Amino acid sequence: MKRLFSISFLAGLLVVVLATTFWPLPTHLRYRSLITVPPDGGRQEEFVIRWPEDRIRLPGEDRAALPATAAVGAAVLEDSAGQRASAELFRLRDADDNVIGVATRLAGTGGAIADPGRSASNWLLVIPSRGALFLAQTDVQDTTLTEVPTADGPAVFAPEQTAAFWAERQRLLVTANAPATTSSVTTGRVLRGTSEFEGLRGSFSETWALDEVSAGGSTQGRILLSTFTAAGS
Repeated sequence: MKRLFSISFLAGLLVVVLATTFWPLPTHLRYRSLITVPPDGGRQEEFVIRWPEDRIRLPGEDRAALPATAAVGAAVLEDSAGQRASAELFRLRDADDNVIGVATRLAGTGGAIADPGRSASNWLLVIPSRGALFLAQTDVQDTTLTEVPTADGPAVFAPEQTAAFWAERQRLLVTANAPATTSSVTTGRVLRGTSEFEGLRGSFSETWALDEVSAGGSTQGRILLSTFTAAGS
């Protein structure tokens, strides 16, 4: 009995070895980190989101039934005082245009925001092979989404998706500048991270860049998130 058990165990082990040799387990593709080291130290990395194609739609949404400029995948809440909060979910790309993870953007007006023309926004970048990075900033203007009536019913619009927004610009730095009395750096802050990003601190900037306006008035462009980080003390 003991001999039969030993033979069966070794035969099973041999089958497992042969199976993993000729039928290898799947491997997860990991793109190399595209990090630049500035002359004064630290690390600089840029993440890219393309609109509207990188916005992930909400479950049950019918993309074909919504206007071309509607922010498919976005959610917006507004109270009776006009204070809004909006949430979006995107695919996240590296500087070589490879999809490497997902990103969420939460923006809101009112509350602690003193300037009614501005909003505060938070980004959460999640890269499965590297970890998560949490960013927060004050926006130079109101960047929350707005729900407006259309012929097909209410639709959510993002500022960067309307042709009128780009009438006098092709590029906009969304991150508000810090007061001149403190410094000239942007107010975007890298708050914390996990795994590869753990212990990093620094700043970031969010830039919207227009690529194209279609005949129907919808837009195509990119959201650029440029991070500047170093190990925190």
